[in-house]
Parts: sequence; structure tokens; C-alpha cells
Amino acid sequence: MNDLQKQIDGLKQRIEDRAYEADRKEAGTWQYKAANDIGALSRFFSQIVLAGLWMYEHILAPAGRFSAIPAGFLFGWYRRLWSRIVYVEDRFRQRQFSKTRAGLFLTTTLVFVWFLLVPLLVLALDTGLYFATVKHDEIVYLTNSQEIVPEENVHSVQGCHALPCTDDNSFYFRIRATLFNEIWSIAHGYGLFFPDYVAAAVPLTISECKITSYGLRMKLMMRGMDMYPDILRTECTPLTGDSNP
Repeated sequence: MNDLQKQIDGLKQRIEDRAYEADRKEAGTWQYKAANDIGALSRFFSQIVLAGLWMYEHILAPAGRFSAIPAGFLFGWYRRLWSRIVYVEDRFRQRQFSKTRAGLFLTTTLVFVWFLLVPLLVLALDTGLYFATVKHDEIVYLTNSQEIVPEENVHSVQGCHALPCTDDNSFYFRIRATLFNEIWSIAHGYGLFFPDYVAAAVPLTISECKITSYGLRMKLMMRGMDMYPDILRTECTPLTGDSNP
């Protein structure tokens, strides 16, 4: 009985060894690797699709329904205004389309959107961003203030939260004359916002600065979308060799 059991166990072991050897050889073939790669790629795309469906159902669709209410109201109001302005009555009291009125009305609309509506929307976004992210009297270490877009008077300042500066704690700021920055400066008694003077307060050497700033500080936003936090006020003291921590 013991010999029979040993033979059975030996046979099972040989079968398992052969199966393992066959699996090992199969795992080394390009067909097996290709099948695994295709399976992993299909899982990845299916997960992307599922994530996109969730985002559409829980974020995009509700936001679209919410924004459709004011958008529909504005479109209806604009269409009624268009109908009232671009049509004139002839001597038979028939409404006739006027190309001149339509052209002037469309030109006025474009001027309004570009010079008034868009700046007001940007101002609203900057205002919300300010109240959500503002940091008052924050102590940081800044250096290398430079003008990077002369035609728009945009300055760049780099620094870090603590010394020594590393790739983990470093960041960039922008100093620019946006509509919100102008209003903030006037409302706080500093007069008009001049990016040159704010940037000039940051020496070329590493300095300990007390700043007021707002904006997102995510490196992904900075590098991928060119979105940098804004500096509103700076007070800097250059560090000497003895004062470095």
C-alpha cells in the first residue's frame, strides 16, 4: 500500500513538474508576452472609459445642466434684442432685415465680449481664486527677479519655502498687472499696481521675503498649463553668509 501511494505521489509530482516546465516555456514566448501586453492595454483603456463615464455622469452632465439655465436665458435675451434691432419696417409696415444694422450690432457684440465680458469673467475667476488661496505675510526665500514678457510687463520670481532650496520645495511666482491685481492694490491703499516696482523689491541674491500672494502652486499646473501664483506685495531682506540658516 505504501509503495502504491509513493508511485501515485511520484506520478503527481512528475505531472506538476511537466506542467510547470510547459508554463515556463510558454511564458517565454512572444505570443504569451503579446497576449499579456494586449490584456493590460485593454484593461487600461476600459478603466479610462469607465473613469470618463463617471466624470461625465457626476461632473460634466450636472455642470452642463446647471450652466444651461443662465446660458439659455442669455441666448434668448440676445435673440430677442437682435430681432428688435436688425429689422426695420418699410412703408408697408413689413419687417425687413437690415444688413447695416446687423453688421453694426454684431461688431458691438464682439467689442463688448472682448473688451468687457471676457475681462469681467477673468476678474471673477481671479477673485474666487484669491479668496480660496490667498496667503498673507508668508515668509519665503526669493531670488532672480526678471522680466520675461516685456510687451506685457510680466515678471518671474523663483524661490523656495525653506533653505536650502531643493527641487521639492522650489517654486515660481509671476508678477503681472491684471485687472484684479490693480483693484486689489488700489483697495489696499497702494495705488496702481506696477509689476516693475514689486519685482524690484526682490534682489538678485537669495533673500528672506514677506509676501502676499494667491494662486495654485501645483507644479503640474505650472509646467503643463503655464499657470503660476501671483505676488501682490513683497518685502525682502538679502541674506548674508552669516544669516543663512
